[in-house]
Amino acid sequence: MIKMESRRHHFIDWLRVLAVLLLLPFHTSRVFNADDPFYVKSDELSTPISYVLSFVDAWHMPLLFFLAGASTFFAFRKRTRREYLTERVRRLMVPLLFGVLVLVPPQTWYGGRFNSEYTGSYVHYLASRDFLVMNIRDGGDYYGGLGIGHLWFILVLLVVAVAMTPLVGPGGRRASRWQRLSNVVSQPAGWLLAGGAIFVAEGLPDVFGKNPFYYLVFFALGYAAMSSEHFMETAQQHRWPALLGGGAVVIWWVASWRFRTSLPDPSVGLAAINLLGMTGRWLVIVGLVGVARRHLDRPSRRLAYLAEASYPIYIIHQTVIVVLAYYIVQITVTWPLQWLLLLGGAVVGTFLAYEGVRRIDWLRIAFGMRPMPSPAHPKTQKAQRA
Repeated sequence: MIKMESRRHHFIDWLRVLAVLLLLPFHTSRVFNADDPFYVKSDELSTPISYVLSFVDAWHMPLLFFLAGASTFFAFRKRTRREYLTERVRRLMVPLLFGVLVLVPPQTWYGGRFNSEYTGSYVHYLASRDFLVMNIRDGGDYYGGLGIGHLWFILVLLVVAVAMTPLVGPGGRRASRWQRLSNVVSQPAGWLLAGGAIFVAEGLPDVFGKNPFYYLVFFALGYAAMSSEHFMETAQQHRWPALLGGGAVVIWWVASWRFRTSLPDPSVGLAAINLLGMTGRWLVIVGLVGVARRHLDRPSRRLAYLAEASYPIYIIHQTVIVVLAYYIVQITVTWPLQWLLLLGGAVVGTFLAYEGVRRIDWLRIAFGMRPMPSPAHPKTQKAQRA
């Protein structure tokens, strides 16, 4: 029976950091991609950007849920189930409520102004409770009113974490089952099995506009992956075939959307194509884990800073993008220059906001961070930086 090492796996932190930072260009590009609504859109839209975003979207959020499952495995090394659930509520429910009441309303207000010709001021928008009016259209809250924005990830993660708690955690028989699953999906022959589980879950019905079953599978796979060192070893060994092969499959799956939509639903042909596409998503994640373990498994001051910053940056970034986009799309320059201006402004604005958040205790709590260590206890500071 192979057990994971007790040391910290820095490549997991790096993958999470890089996945969150990728959201800055991703959501910046949402302002410019065609055939996809957003709070603010440029006059010039790009179809190639739509294909790029579809490719990234296929594996990006699944990767974040995979990493959340991996982190849960490590969390149970030091916590009981009660402690784990208490921490999940503090780190997920509190930022979710704060974000929905404070950070999402600016997005929906600008969305209402841009997409619905809303003319009321922001003060009126709040005071009149227009920001609480249900106005979901085209699968999003882009037209003003009550919204959750990009914080859907936190809501679904909370649901998934609570649902998975009885199935994970310390316990000999339970741990053995997860290790066996890890050993199965770590083998190239088991990758199709993982793809099949993802395929089945993806076909289940949505709940509140998202499919929690789909993301639960990635969470469970992340937990299983950490249950045996064998998964990490094989992911590193097969990193380039998995990453390049999975990437090619996902690119083909995205590019073939017209062909896929022309097939009868249900049909054997469509099911086979979608099974291949779901397996491709898993292969990309396996490849990324292997590459990260081989090349990024080391601590650094940069990682220590970004690892703490990644969650607040996730919560902050889209509000900054939407606010800036409303004004930048009105500048009469070509869309690539608008994109560069928006991305640069989003990076600067997001990190400046984070620098303010991390210095104020109550804001740290609101953004799911730990309270600032007391300056009277330098050992605590040193331990938290480690």
